Parts: sequence; C-alpha cells; structure tokens
Amino acid sequence: MESDKITTIHEHSVMLSLLPDGANILDIGCRGFLFANYFGERGDKVYPVDIDNFSGRHYFQCAISDFDGDVFITRSNDPQATSISKTLLVSPYMETETVGSRKLSTFSKFVGVQFWDLIKMDVEGSEYQIIMSLDKAPAKQLSIEFHMHTGVYGHYEMTLMEDKLKALGYYPAKHEMTSEHGAGKNYWDSLWILK
Repeated sequence: MESDKITTIHEHSVMLSLLPDGANILDIGCRGFLFANYFGERGDKVYPVDIDNFSGRHYFQCAISDFDGDVFITRSNDPQATSISKTLLVSPYMETETVGSRKLSTFSKFVGVQFWDLIKMDVEGSEYQIIMSLDKAPAKQLSIEFHMHTGVYGHYEMTLMEDKLKALGYYPAKHEMTSEHGAGKNYWDSLWILK
C-alpha cells in the first residue's frame, strides 16, 4: 500500500505519507545537516540539535538525554562518533568540553512543540537514556539509529528499549539487525510508528 511506503532520507527511514504540511521535525544528531536540509526544503519546521559547534549554522547546540544539566563531550578518532558522558572519562588534567543537556520534554517545551510529527535520533548511544526516560509518546514517528554495535549497551538494554517503545504505543515499521559501515551488526535504521 502506497501510504505505508518507507522512504530512506540520508540513511534514516521515514513514512513521508504520515507527515502533514509544515511538519514539526526534530533532528537530534544533525551533523552534516543533510536530513535537516531535506525537510527544510520541503517546507517543514525543522529543529536541528547537535552537541558539536558548527559555526555559521542555525541549530541548537545541546545534548538530549535523560536529565537537565551539563554533560562531558567524548571524542574519538571518528568525528561521527562524538558522544556524551555524565562522568569525566579522561584525566582531570586534560582539557575537557561540556555541553548543556536537556530532557526531550524540556527541549520540546522550550521550542513550543507539544508533539512532534517526526523525531530522528542519531545520538551515539544516548538513545537509551532518551527512550527509557519517556513517560509518553513524543512523536508520530521515531527514526532511530541504535548503537548496540559500540558496546555502550547490549541485548538486554536493547530489549528494554523495544519493550518501552511498544508500551508507549509504537510498533516497529522497520527494525532489522544488519551489518553496515564495516562496523558489525546493529539496528542501523529503525523506524517506529505510533499506532
């Protein structure tokens, strides 16, 4: 059925048919801005969020997690794998970076969006904190790149997230474990739709 067609937009699946004109879209982990730009060009209201500093770009520089406060930025050799930590993971004598963190509900209230049409999460492991802290469904669609392949969490936590999403009223329209990017098996491109 055409209305159930899943489209991949820059490695993230969505059902375009479920988006109203001028949809409210939250792009958490907007690095590169390809996903945000696509929907911005469609005329949607896009709210890009990232922890890194991209000078000259309009976006919200913060983390979305399970609390309001500051977190440490953790970097690796892969700039795509920048993440956050509540604790300092390096020597206290090294230069550290922090960024403000907001609960999804706090951020949504701040920008004046009560319910999102689409939330994309590519947050290098913080999806666990975001999902497990939800007390109600925040969006019609959740397009999530899980990060079980990194060892940040395992099968047990993955099952907890799946159960939580189902309890909130979501069903997995796309949720397959595949091998991608030379990084092993993972749920690289998962789409959850609110019933």
